Amino acid sequence: MVQGSNVVRQVLDDCQPGFAEVVLMLANASATAEVYTMFEDLQFTDDGKIVTFMAADGTHLHMQMDDVREMRFIHNTNAQGLPSYSVWFIDENDEPMLRVYLRKSDVEETNPPRHNLFMSLVDKYGESMKVA
Repeated sequence: MVQGSNVVRQVLDDCQPGFAEVVLMLANASATAEVYTMFEDLQFTDDGKIVTFMAADGTHLHMQMDDVREMRFIHNTNAQGLPSYSVWFIDENDEPMLRVYLRKSDVEETNPPRHNLFMSLVDKYGESMKVA
């Protein structure tokens, strides 16, 4: 098990340079919210406990990094037969707090490097990592 918000921030920092086009998803049994963004503007509070994911026109999401108990790197095939890549931030109740999905880029040559980045993160962190 690794230590708290520091490792969550490290994962976010590792993702940021190559993830580019993403969908941030918040969901529960009754509702889902999706924010399409470029994953370029992550802002951290001075104490490093909260990350703000900025999107266009002031849209943003906040995540309490100390509440993350596990991170999962999920690679599978979607309903259209395309590769799907996501990072899930899981809370103490084993529920996703936030899901980050990489969107297929319209610029085809950017997709292989994003695949390589994601797979390097799986190599570095494993498919699932518990956070203390």
